[in-house]
Amino acid sequence: MKPLEEKLYQVLKEKNFVEAAPLEDAYQTAKQLKKPLMDILIFRGLIAEEAISELLAASFQVPHAALKNYLIPDEVLNLIPESLARRYRMIIFEKNDRGVCLAMDDPRNFEALEIVKRRLGDTVLVYFATGSEITRALNQYRRDIRKQFRSIIETNVKKAGAVKADVSLEKLMKVASDLPVVKILDTVLEYAAAENASDLHFETLQDSLMIRLRIDGILQDVIALPREIQPAIVARIKVLSNLKLDEHRIPQDGRFKFQMDEAVMGIRVSIIPAFYGENVVLRLLAESARPLSLEELGLTGSNLELVKRNIKKPYGMVLVTGPTGCGKTTTLYSALNILNTIRVKICTVEDPIEYSIGRVNQIQINLHTGLDFAAGLRALLRHDPDIIMVGEIRDSKTVSMAIHSSLTGHLVLSTLHTNDAPSAIPRLLDMGAEGYLLASTVSLVIAQRLVRRICPNCTQEDKPSQQELEHLQKIVSKTLGKQKFYRGKGCDKCHQTGYRGRVGIFEVMEINEAISKLTLAKASVEMIRQAAIKSGMKTMLEDGFDKIGAGLTTVEEVIAAVKY
Repeated sequence: MKPLEEKLYQVLKEKNFVEAAPLEDAYQTAKQLKKPLMDILIFRGLIAEEAISELLAASFQVPHAALKNYLIPDEVLNLIPESLARRYRMIIFEKNDRGVCLAMDDPRNFEALEIVKRRLGDTVLVYFATGSEITRALNQYRRDIRKQFRSIIETNVKKAGAVKADVSLEKLMKVASDLPVVKILDTVLEYAAAENASDLHFETLQDSLMIRLRIDGILQDVIALPREIQPAIVARIKVLSNLKLDEHRIPQDGRFKFQMDEAVMGIRVSIIPAFYGENVVLRLLAESARPLSLEELGLTGSNLELVKRNIKKPYGMVLVTGPTGCGKTTTLYSALNILNTIRVKICTVEDPIEYSIGRVNQIQINLHTGLDFAAGLRALLRHDPDIIMVGEIRDSKTVSMAIHSSLTGHLVLSTLHTNDAPSAIPRLLDMGAEGYLLASTVSLVIAQRLVRRICPNCTQEDKPSQQELEHLQKIVSKTLGKQKFYRGKGCDKCHQTGYRGRVGIFEVMEINEAISKLTLAKASVEMIRQAAIKSGMKTMLEDGFDKIGAGLTTVEEVIAAVKY
């Protein structure tokens, strides 16, 4: 364990910020799993990252730098080169009359401090920031890629020249390794990472190759390249993904890793033949980033307590529901990170494996060999697991195996496609599950959506018109008289959109006695919903309005997400 981790443990122990037993358990888990103690503490909801930052800063007797609030000017950022900043894990974030403000994840690194003093010949004011805060701030060096993106691409497109679609395999191999082609793809990937894109699209049109990014759930055009460069770009992606270069008639799937400084991005590749040529979609996964805790996902209050209580049960089923792309798998991964200790064996069967989790046995399904979710689940039961995650319940076989697994003393986590939490029960019944088995196995259903988060840098209070309020009042049952509304004004940090990042809105339904009886009676969705609300369930719309009032998102985002 690193010295800073040991220091954090000692500080928390001395200050009694975290109860002794949970702290000791987290400390031992961090050592055995070789994970940062800070990550374990945050996963388990024992302490927030901001509190850790303040505590460590106080222990070093220096101020804490809230780097997430700084858009560092270029002239300040470039006082030290990026290579030096990354090497010593430090960043200059402000320059004022007193000197330059230097944030470090180890203020005791006197070698780094001396280098900065000699280089600048100015007073250096030392601040503390955690490793993850420094990493996020260092990404501001990548702002140059935003400014230079178009010129870099256009220069290298000219160097690469035209490539015919029907060239030989040898020619494609050579083209895929040409420096201009490599530079084009690397630049596009770096730009996508700088913009926090989740997906990167290469769409072959009649006269161009359109590059598009999905940012905060919204797809937008980035740049159109000459049509003639398409074979070279696709060939480069195929080489990296170990796919067949000379196959253009059938879909191909693969994956590769892309290294950017100390960050690693896992990239999932899907290629399909289209009318004008092959189209490519890359799913971008930040493998080196710390997974989000349940709190960071947007779970709060009673919803958070219900989830934490039910995922810690020794057996039963916890289901996460919602449409594709709403963050269901991310929620399950956050739960697994809480449960991942040396005292349990966790097995998953997924399609595809999104992230690698240390000490978790992950199986990728392969339909060509007959390894579907049901077959994978059946095989896992012979490996003595305590906790099982099934990527998705798609059919009656998987439902049957999941129920059997939970009945035989396993905790089963899985996902389902329904619009809300109460709809999960009728959906499982439609798949052939017996009501009496569901009533005794399903313990919790979480429905969720993702909404865009208001940019914290330009949040301002918003006053809807009387007409808009009257329209909203027809949709929601609560009185809107004291409801506060916010929106982002638009700034450089959010590219004038008013939004930056996303947050979840949730509906958490615990299966109590009343809902169990309705399950046995095969009651309608509406009857289950009313029983759940009577038992205290907060609807997704209500959770959304709570987040509107907290200044996290806008009313337009919530209404669009829940389809009212």
